[in-house]
Amino acid sequence: MRLRSKKVFAAAGATLAVAAGAGGALAAGGHGARGRAEHPGPAAIASYLGLTPAQLREQLRTGRTLAQIAVAQGRTVAGLEDAIYADIESHLDRAVANGRLTAGQEATLLARLKTRLDDIVDRSRPALGARVARPRLVAGAAAYIGITPAQLRTELRAGKSLTQVAADHGKTAAGLKSAILAAVKARLDKAVSAKRLTAAREAAILDRLSAHLDDVVARTAPARA
Repeated sequence: MRLRSKKVFAAAGATLAVAAGAGGALAAGGHGARGRAEHPGPAAIASYLGLTPAQLREQLRTGRTLAQIAVAQGRTVAGLEDAIYADIESHLDRAVANGRLTAGQEATLLARLKTRLDDIVDRSRPALGARVARPRLVAGAAAYIGITPAQLRTELRAGKSLTQVAADHGKTAAGLKSAILAAVKARLDKAVSAKRLTAAREAAILDRLSAHLDDVVARTAPARA
């Protein structure tokens, strides 16, 4: 009983991540642990929103929150929270009926869920393109400058901008920006080829990066002691 209860607690915790659109279960296709379709989360949320789980995943990958998607679909945030709560409660009720969870444990989990519902529906995950591009920005800049990414991060933490680091190593700001764009584009090209990103989305990310690149290379972070 104790081991099973721990597993159900773990599944419930994963459910909160799934509901937020940040869990591996949602990204993998809306199934829970061990691939069971009855795991709570994506299907019930998508059903309330009038979407398929695949359509919900696609919208979440753009960085939108569940609340934003609900409003765009003509639904209410309160109704969305009720749908999430009712779905998780029904699964926990089943666990209690099967002897896998006590009524007290269910009450604890549901109370925790109530305190987190607003955060769940308002939380956004970074858009897929941004998650793909960010590591390449640092790696591309470091390769152009002629240092490792770790060395670059150390210099940035000292309060320098990318432009300052490049100049210290005899490189130009123009060359730095070209190197960053090329590195990010190469990474996004792979994501498009793997069908993890659309060509239109890639173009939009690159356009946005180009428009803000001067700020990116000139930006400094507070020096860390």
